[in-house]
Amino acid sequence: MVAKAKRSMEDVAVVDGVKYRWHIHREPQWATVDGAKGLCISVQHDENPQKVLLLEYPFPKPSRHAQRPKVSKQDVAVQIGKAIADGWEPESRGKPFTYMIEA
Repeated sequence: MVAKAKRSMEDVAVVDGVKYRWHIHREPQWATVDGAKGLCISVQHDENPQKVLLLEYPFPKPSRHAQRPKVSKQDVAVQIGKAIADGWEPESRGKPFTYMIEA
């Protein structure tokens, strides 16, 4: 029996008629070595998953006990559109493209 993670989240967002699959890549976390890391969402083109987009959300302040920010399919679609405008090419190859989201 395989248990699904309690906090998993995945969906499909549509941007300009193109489908993108996304899922939680990393939960918000605090580490003494790396400091604060916010929520990270991994995105790939649905039909041609060549290059990954990592949407990096800021770590919630001022606590060390981070709660996952509320993220909707529409929010993710908007951020995908902004990442494309800033240079992410979903059908190209290469290292993941990290897009930092403003607070």
